[in-house]
Amino acid sequence: MRAGALLIAGALSSALLTTAAATATADPASEIPGDGLYLVNVDIKPGTYVSDGTPDESTGCFWRRLWHIQTPTDYNDPNHYVIASDFTKVHPVRIVIKPTDVAFRADNCGAWHMVPDIPTGSFGG
Repeated sequence: MRAGALLIAGALSSALLTTAAATATADPASEIPGDGLYLVNVDIKPGTYVSDGTPDESTGCFWRRLWHIQTPTDYNDPNHYVIASDFTKVHPVRIVIKPTDVAFRADNCGAWHMVPDIPTGSFGG
């Protein structure tokens, strides 16, 4: 009887571990596939990203680093939650997403990929 109870307990434990492993989320990506809203440290890693820029020269690339994702009950000005933004037609587009940013949003910028940080200062730091 005791062995049967241990066998059932072991099977349940194994099933719970398998379920927990299957529902674990993936690591944040170092590639941003295109337009959209991406959570920093959840969907994407913080760091320096480069995009080839807008595929449509008539509209330009518009990106935003956000400290909060606006909800219907929030203050009604979407610019209130912007840390930094730019509307550009320049190629390529470079952005530094910081670990303290909550989200990054891009519209009409194309895909982004992470690149090494550019050294600053005379000591390269």
